[in-house]
Amino acid sequence: MSGRYERYWEMTEGGPYDEGEQVFKCKDCGAVTYPDEGHNGEPDPHRCHPGCRSRETDWSPGRVSGAYRRNLERIFPESPGAGV
Repeated sequence: MSGRYERYWEMTEGGPYDEGEQVFKCKDCGAVTYPDEGHNGEPDPHRCHPGCRSRETDWSPGRVSGAYRRNLERIFPESPGAGV
């Protein structure tokens, strides 16, 4: 689970006498995600608390640095978003 979801722990929630449920727990804010596929699924960063760094680690369109934008415009001058 390196890369995109490295800020989450794979854990099993439950007591010593039950089967338990596979969950992901955020290392920063402690929010717990219950994917239907268990550890084969993905944690949901939107369940993290407001201001949690794990919510901000995933890339989203429009949230790029100036260097990234200049490089994109240099390589792909005719691409959508270039020159904005």
